[in-house]
Amino acid sequence: MEKSASLSIKEVFDDLKTSPIGLTSDEAKLRLKQYGYNKLTEKRQIPFIHKFIHHLRDLFGILLLVAAILSYISGSPELALIILAVVFVNIFVSLFQESRAEKAMATLRSWMPEFAKVFRDGELKKIAVSEIVPGDIISLEEGDRVPADGRLIEAFDLWTNNVPLTGESEPQPRVAENVKVVEKAYLYSPNLVFMSTSVAKGQGKAVIYATGMSTQFGKIANLTQTIHEEDSPLQKEIALTAKYDFIIAVVVGAAFFAFSYLILGVSLATGIFFMIGVMVACVPEGLQVTVSSALAINVLKMVKQNVLVKRLSAVQTLGSVTVICTDKTGTITKGEMTVNKIWVSDYVVDVSGLGYKPEGDFTVNGQPLQEGQASSLEKLLEIAALCNGAKLDPPSDRNKNWSVIGDPTDGALLVATLKSSVNIQDALAEKPMIHVLPFSFERKRMATVHSSNGDIYIYSKGAPRNILDICTKVLVDGKVEELNEEKMSWIESRIHEFANEGLRVIAVAYKKMPKALYSKDIDVESNLIFVGLAAMRDPPRMEIKDAVSKAKQAGVKTVIITGDYGPTAEAIAKEVGIVDRDCCQVIRGVDLDDLSDQAVIDEVKKGNVIFARVAPEQKLRIVKALKSSGEIVAVTGDGANDAPSLKEADIGVAMGASGTDVAREAADIVLLDDSFASIVKAIELGRAIYENIRKFIVYVFSHNWAELIPFILYAVLGIPLPLLVTQVLAIDLVIDVIPSLALSREPPEAGIMQEPPRSIKERLFNRKVLIRSVFIGVIIAAGAMYGCLTAWMAGGWHFGMPLAADSSLYAKGVTMTFAGIVVAQAGNVLACRTSKQSIFRTSIKTNKWIIFGIAAQIGILALLVYVPLLQHVFTTAPLNLSDWAFLISLAVIVVFAEEIRKFFSRKFTKTGTETLKIHDHT
Repeated sequence: MEKSASLSIKEVFDDLKTSPIGLTSDEAKLRLKQYGYNKLTEKRQIPFIHKFIHHLRDLFGILLLVAAILSYISGSPELALIILAVVFVNIFVSLFQESRAEKAMATLRSWMPEFAKVFRDGELKKIAVSEIVPGDIISLEEGDRVPADGRLIEAFDLWTNNVPLTGESEPQPRVAENVKVVEKAYLYSPNLVFMSTSVAKGQGKAVIYATGMSTQFGKIANLTQTIHEEDSPLQKEIALTAKYDFIIAVVVGAAFFAFSYLILGVSLATGIFFMIGVMVACVPEGLQVTVSSALAINVLKMVKQNVLVKRLSAVQTLGSVTVICTDKTGTITKGEMTVNKIWVSDYVVDVSGLGYKPEGDFTVNGQPLQEGQASSLEKLLEIAALCNGAKLDPPSDRNKNWSVIGDPTDGALLVATLKSSVNIQDALAEKPMIHVLPFSFERKRMATVHSSNGDIYIYSKGAPRNILDICTKVLVDGKVEELNEEKMSWIESRIHEFANEGLRVIAVAYKKMPKALYSKDIDVESNLIFVGLAAMRDPPRMEIKDAVSKAKQAGVKTVIITGDYGPTAEAIAKEVGIVDRDCCQVIRGVDLDDLSDQAVIDEVKKGNVIFARVAPEQKLRIVKALKSSGEIVAVTGDGANDAPSLKEADIGVAMGASGTDVAREAADIVLLDDSFASIVKAIELGRAIYENIRKFIVYVFSHNWAELIPFILYAVLGIPLPLLVTQVLAIDLVIDVIPSLALSREPPEAGIMQEPPRSIKERLFNRKVLIRSVFIGVIIAAGAMYGCLTAWMAGGWHFGMPLAADSSLYAKGVTMTFAGIVVAQAGNVLACRTSKQSIFRTSIKTNKWIIFGIAAQIGILALLVYVPLLQHVFTTAPLNLSDWAFLISLAVIVVFAEEIRKFFSRKFTKTGTETLKIHDHT
């Protein structure tokens, strides 16, 4: 019932059927039954068993389940158990590493106070917040959190902190009078208070018109719940790879079963066992575990860059980001109002220092202040510090930074004074305060009355034009002069100049009068002397400009979407380079409703656009529109108002230090240092991680092709089975996992942030990856099979001759195949470190994990080959020195084969580039 804003107080009472003394207890009980409890309802969580079944339906998992069933039918229960174990390990690893806690609703509820002060039966009572109903009258004081949405009926110097809903960086004044809401974004109506906001100062009363999920906070909670969490691009790529691999495995397995059973005439059990081997060889069982583990490793690496990743698949999505939709306050800026300039006696004093730390200097045109200049400045700062309601809090164990308690504008003036030689405590002792006229929405100024040596001093500060209205004189070079039209114009021009720079301007004035003439009943806010202006802003973070520039080079657009005022956002955006200085369009929330989604998309694509005074549902709409146009959208935010957009985005990025728990729980990534620059670092790492995933996909599928070929030769040539299913599983799930993870630690290649974002249509497993993996796999298989057949022939075997499965000669041959694939993969992991550049031009020192991976490979192989118990399980036999020499030669062959491929690849690329240049020149 937001129409309450425009109704008179009597009309609000009539509409809600209540009165100034509140509801009776009986009426409150009836309304509680009608409207329900004042609490946020939580969307039902998905049971663990449903999540488990969802992962069980994965195509890789289904294929392996079929293989396990066939193994059991064919009389191999041990193999069936091993394959089932593989399936369950994959599922539990995925559940453990990819699940994210759905705590957003619990956090939202924690924003609500447990009790509130409510008028019931004509008395002020403390009741449970959940029992508040529409029509209740609540009492609000400084520090209270608003328990439900209400219309103010009394307000005395009342200011509310609306960050959780609107993102506004400063407390906003509140009034009880009915107002006409100009903007459709009624969240900014000054006579309404909303659930989750808090009282910064003052006191008041409000009549409740909405509770629970009907409040604005409840609507945000509902938006957060109803957003479907889509799979990331990486998850879609893995699913697509699984789909193709599933089809290949089933078709090839069925074809070879038919061939072996119908043409070769093998037994049904042997045919099924052969089909299982082919299917298992086609499935990269360790791919999902390896991808998840690789992402987890990189997550730890990103923490060192102040980026905490909550959802593993989000790492890869970062590399595809095309648009960053960022808030202004606390993300681009520090969230700490700072006085930058002070104007007194027709000269501008520059104030250095950022934030609330009381350190900085005062200069005029880069030079220290002169004596006359210092006296005028000190007068202004004394007035600003004594006519002030804020308190500066130094660093402590709980808060390592300086902070302000109270109004940020007052806090900024207090900090500026502490940077000067003015001693606030001495000034207050000399001129103790005897009366306060607090800031009001109508007057837009504050005044304090001080007594000193028989005189009364009236100090006032506020909006410039409201201060000028009560001034008749002006202080110029320490002398009081008449405030004529010329000087008025002179002051107005300076106000306009500061405002155009995106600065908030506060005017300061005073007057002195005999104590005998003073009375609290007289109007003291008249005939004041204008002293000067203090211009302040929430400054941008120092590292933002370079980060924005780097994002632009990488083809990533940055768009500010804020609940703050347009001119302020525009000034900051121009300063840090998000928009051009001579070309910028500001679209307000009220104007956004008149634009179509396509118009919003077009404005973003053109660039140089800012969305200001935007409500949460409007921000969500912008994100949805950009996603529908094919953009990969990252959204930053710190308030509860950002939660729906953070969850809808491809990548939700919350602030860790200043952000709310709601935003952090809804996001995929949390910036521990709140810096926009960390997002750009994360994008760079995301791109590198994607390329590294592609590298180890080449590596993984290389051994899949190498494993499949022995089964094909078994069927075509009628030779004994040269590779066992248990050996395939050992390679896929154990031996090759560590080198794969080592590849994921490769550092970003030079120039990665000068390339445009990767197209979402580009496949992870594309034609180049397929050809490269087949090329390497065929070479490895050829070498491994040569070793196997040579070993068998050395023992007297020949083509057409059967071999007993429990004979030492058979074990020696399959060991050579098994070991040949493993050792050749050691050469492959070195070759896969680069795609085109020679590995001899890269240093192994840049990724020492490669050495560890190869050592682990050979170490595990040695255990399987030489430990008697493992020999029995994996059907292996000991290898001699000549065998190892042969195996090492396979690794060398793979490396040099890849070097030859890379050489021709570079030559082809160079030729194609030169041809294109000639064509362009022509």
